[in-house]
Amino acid sequence: MREQDQLIKLKLKGIILKHTEAKKEFNMKTYLVIFLLLSVTSQTNYSQNKNAVISEVKNNEVKIKLHKLIEFNDSKAKDGNKFLIADITIENISDKKINMGAEYTMSITIKDDKGNEYRSGLKGEGIVSTFLTKNENIEQNQKDHTLAFSDNFPPKTKARSFLCGFEVPKDAKIVSFGVKKKNLWSNVK
Repeated sequence: MREQDQLIKLKLKGIILKHTEAKKEFNMKTYLVIFLLLSVTSQTNYSQNKNAVISEVKNNEVKIKLHKLIEFNDSKAKDGNKFLIADITIENISDKKINMGAEYTMSITIKDDKGNEYRSGLKGEGIVSTFLTKNENIEQNQKDHTLAFSDNFPPKTKARSFLCGFEVPKDAKIVSFGVKKKNLWSNVK
């Protein structure tokens, strides 16, 4: 009887081992398929969102699209603050040259954790330069960047660039984007 018990135990161990191995193989295949699906999906989402717009202002001369605000922490920020880099497309939709640098300086409206609203103007080119220096894998289209600040922005022309940087409190919520001088404002999605 003992030999039969041992034989039964061995057969059971064999069945359990086969089941465990099959389960491991199934799990590995499942994980591989899930990983591949997630990879393809994230690449698809990235390419679809590359031109997404979170805010847009327009008048009879220009159309300005804010694609994204990239948070950037640096020791140069005041205590309790962070930097934001704005990815912007400017399009001259008119039939004349525009002094884009002087006429269309961007601003954002921020709301702090107490509900107070503030306008934050362009902090400067230095934030963008520091951001690009520290993120060498991110490329800036220098031709578009220079054109965006031009006093002779040609008619029917577009330029997309990491155009400006803002310094804001770390707890700030960005409420709107616009051009103060032209009173053009749009909510940020």
